Amino acid sequence: MELQRRVIILTGEPPEAPGGVEHVVQELASGLRSDGFAVDVLHSQNSAPAWIAHPKTKWQSYSRDFLLSWYLGKRASAALGEDVVAVISNGPYGWRIPRMRPETRKIHFYHGTYRAQADAIRPYISNAGFLKLKWWDSMVLERLSGRGKLIVCNSDQTRDEVSRFFGFRGETVWLPLNTTHFAPMDKSSARKQLGIDERAQFGLFVGSTHPMKGFLVVRELIDRTPNLKWLLALRGGAPADLRAQSRVRLFENAPYDLLPTLYNAADFAVFPSVYEPFGYVVAEALACGTPVVSSPGGASRLFLSEPPLDFALVKPTSSAEDYSRVIGKILAEPELYRRKVIEEICPRVETLMAPANWLRRFREATGI
Repeated sequence: MELQRRVIILTGEPPEAPGGVEHVVQELASGLRSDGFAVDVLHSQNSAPAWIAHPKTKWQSYSRDFLLSWYLGKRASAALGEDVVAVISNGPYGWRIPRMRPETRKIHFYHGTYRAQADAIRPYISNAGFLKLKWWDSMVLERLSGRGKLIVCNSDQTRDEVSRFFGFRGETVWLPLNTTHFAPMDKSSARKQLGIDERAQFGLFVGSTHPMKGFLVVRELIDRTPNLKWLLALRGGAPADLRAQSRVRLFENAPYDLLPTLYNAADFAVFPSVYEPFGYVVAEALACGTPVVSSPGGASRLFLSEPPLDFALVKPTSSAEDYSRVIGKILAEPELYRRKVIEEICPRVETLMAPANWLRRFREATGI
């Protein structure tokens, strides 16, 4: 009897946990299983001691990724067999890889680099944090995890970082997105579902208050736009003063099923991240037909670099005033720009990111 082909995936958190990497792993595992593969996903919850999954001290946190990668390699070694056709690692996990048959493919998926992130958020972190992120997490763990493997990346931006910092050649496969879930719907219906004013103009931010996501710019934009209402879908906590603002509607830890309604209810979405290797929220908003104003990132460079919406890709150094000017242009003709997104960008999102299209590209790039 022919053995069922098996794939082992090494990653940090369980696929069902919130986060972009986790979503990719979930989609990849699901897609491969649909294509007839058996898939083992090894992560912190099923492959390492509890203190690694939930570190309680600073030094446990500092050593976590190194030790987790060691345990993942140990589990992968025990799971290897003639039926394993590929071992896929992610980010800083995969520096310890077991001996494998030459036929077994060793693949590493980069979702950005800690070195570029460290440079981008340097003003917001300590010297020790900066050095750890840039040199230990990136130049040691991330670089070693990809050495000697077939490299795939989530964006051209990440591919260029991997080449510049690590000297590895990679191929961009982009990321999967459920374009049936994230799709245009009637704006009025979306607003009725949320119980918000159907005649007002609304801006939207989806993300967290972390400085990397540019929330300081969002705060300033709220102050600069007294005639505009805002929808804020925040992961984690929300600033107390925003709860009292009548122009702000907060959705804390908004569930996945609510996101398309939020995107469709808004006249535009703004994403001023200081570092974004891909930026799922950009692609989700555009897939819903919502005009996006964004700093440069993997998805925004991909979808907003050409007319008619290239004006909405702002410079990395842009201020809240710059964002405000771009937003004003969209709000002058919101339905025009929504139509342009639906007609010209939504088909590109479908071609590149619809799960079946993405999985086919991933399999072609990796030879699985």
